[in-house]
Amino acid sequence: MNLELKSLPLKDDLIWMILRWENDPAISSFITPHHDEESELPLVTVEGVRESLSNPDKRNYFICVDDKPVGVASIIRNFPALLKNDGKTAWLGIYIGEPDWRSKGIGKTVMALYEEECRSLGYQRIELGVFSHNAGAIRLYEKSGFTKIGVIPHFTYSQGEWRDDIRMEKILRPDLG
Repeated sequence: MNLELKSLPLKDDLIWMILRWENDPAISSFITPHHDEESELPLVTVEGVRESLSNPDKRNYFICVDDKPVGVASIIRNFPALLKNDGKTAWLGIYIGEPDWRSKGIGKTVMALYEEECRSLGYQRIELGVFSHNAGAIRLYEKSGFTKIGVIPHFTYSQGEWRDDIRMEKILRPDLG
């Protein structure tokens, strides 16, 4: 299995793939904040996907297994939600969209590729937010060396209750390659 982060030309088929992933009920509550108790799918629209992908402060990568896109990783600079915006921090956005590739153990490799890309772009720190009910992602981030730096209480409504947004960071050591 060949796992890579790839920048792909954004054609309509990829935009519709992202739309399908981000509105998938199995993962939507883990990747998109629900700011009220009545939120229903679809939360993400075609226009929202296009706007997100055209953000000049955002680099979008597809997580590809043997050249097939299975998820998305993004690096955002100057993200407004950063707890520590020092100009050298990347905000991490990441998810596995294809159901057949979730919980297959590729997260550790994806995180290593992501960190390598952040280093190559000159970032010294990564920050992310993870919803408190996403235990699998929290474990992955902790195993990848992230530490908790804050909590935003009652951030998203999921599974009948309000959930916190846990903020985590990782300091990137220079690549001594």
